[in-house]
Amino acid sequence: MDSENRNKRDLPEVVADILIPLDKMQQTQERMQQRMDEGFSRMENSFDRMTDAVIDAMNRQTARYDTVQTAQTGQETEVRELRQRLENLEKIVYKRAG
Repeated sequence: MDSENRNKRDLPEVVADILIPLDKMQQTQERMQQRMDEGFSRMENSFDRMTDAVIDAMNRQTARYDTVQTAQTGQETEVRELRQRLENLEKIVYKRAG
């Protein structure tokens, strides 16, 4: 629009020319904010699922470790008992042989 036509416009027309693009910008900004909020929500959900997966894996590993540790402790106890029995049998054999 040339400057002559611009000067002939009345105030409501000028205000409308300002407010209409401003309203469109505001709507665009609101949509962008909504999309960002949805994105943050998805990221938060993903992070929660990953955290749960890591904790579950750690718990399974701990359970496996506990199972192995219990088995090893049981085996160690069994070995000690067998050694003690062997020593007792050796003592009996040496006493009878002597």
